[in-house]
Amino acid sequence: MNEYPIKLLVSLIYSAIVAFSFHLEYIFLLPIFFMLIVEYKEVLSILKKLALINLFIIFLVVFVAFHDINKAIELFFRTNFILLFNLLVFYKSKGYDIVRGFNSLRFPKKFVTIFYFTIVMIEYLFKEFKTIKATLRLRGFHARSNLFSYQTYGNVFAMMFIKSIRKSEEMRDSLISRGFNGEIYLLEMPSKNKNYIILSILVFIVAINKMVVSL
Repeated sequence: MNEYPIKLLVSLIYSAIVAFSFHLEYIFLLPIFFMLIVEYKEVLSILKKLALINLFIIFLVVFVAFHDINKAIELFFRTNFILLFNLLVFYKSKGYDIVRGFNSLRFPKKFVTIFYFTIVMIEYLFKEFKTIKATLRLRGFHARSNLFSYQTYGNVFAMMFIKSIRKSEEMRDSLISRGFNGEIYLLEMPSKNKNYIILSILVFIVAINKMVVSL
């Protein structure tokens, strides 16, 4: 078995354990510390992404804090454990290895196909957004709190919406002309990374620990 289904399984299992456990425990940090060592070269970039995501989480935490400060603190740490772990596991991923993981785990073909085309569209729109952003920068556009900036943002989102519809229609016509039968055939890229085998063992230890504690 290659690393793709292993990454997907450990992500789902770890996230479920942290999300549904009654109390946070120090053992939850074990897989995170291991991945921090594995991805030590990318730690700073990963932490920057985590900090950016936390800008949105903080609003939810503050709202919960008005009702129960302890629950708010617990929510903050639970969310960050799950996010940091998944960022460490999938940081170098473009999404297609997740599709291969679902395919290797024998998920329904339609699910794999929909997931694949979702990633294709996200990647396309992201490239288009970068192009539009670069064009605006070359034309001397600077974001300000004025009507012109709001109109510009509105035009950009409208343009992205139109481009997404056109792209989806082009993909549909192209697939129909090629006799597409609803199934994507993926090239399996063999990749055996010992780090993810060790990670799966650590997540298994966390799962066993939770089962023992629950009993």
